[in-house]
Amino acid sequence: MAQTQYHGTVQPAAHFNSEADAVALKKAMKGLGTDEAAIINVIAHRRNAQRQEIKLKYKLLHGSDLIEDLHSELGGHFRTAVLALMETKAVYDAHCLRNAMKGLGTDENVLIETLATQTNKEIKDTVAAYSTVFKRNLEQDVVSETSGNFKKFLVSLCQGARDESPAVDQEKAKREAQELYEA
Repeated sequence: MAQTQYHGTVQPAAHFNSEADAVALKKAMKGLGTDEAAIINVIAHRRNAQRQEIKLKYKLLHGSDLIEDLHSELGGHFRTAVLALMETKAVYDAHCLRNAMKGLGTDENVLIETLATQTNKEIKDTVAAYSTVFKRNLEQDVVSETSGNFKKFLVSLCQGARDESPAVDQEKAKREAQELYEA
């Protein structure tokens, strides 16, 4: 059985040119006012890896940080959305996890949606990003914010060591389903 591949809805831009995109973004922020449509046209139509290339090219061409320039030129929810799109997936996920656990209460749905849907590599990247960005240990934060079997489940996910093989033991699946049904 072939493993299912999932892809986002934003496809790589045809004829991608990070230099042209960096120039277009600089032009959109030059002078009075900001051409938000031009920013949307570049950022919303590029895959994350392409946006990361644009970020590097922007600094090389213009000697300034694209994130800082976007932050100073944009405002409100639009700024929040654009800056989130400019993060790597791991850093964005780390922010989601931290926000889900800081302050009063824990948003358990975010913990599940973020950790349970990632591959082992993505989990390891997110754990590393969490440590780098927040100077905190994700597993320790999960332990302090959750309890019981849910805590055990999340700690297990944080290891990034799930069996990712596509093979399914049908007999074991039936047996475990029956055990769950009877519980």
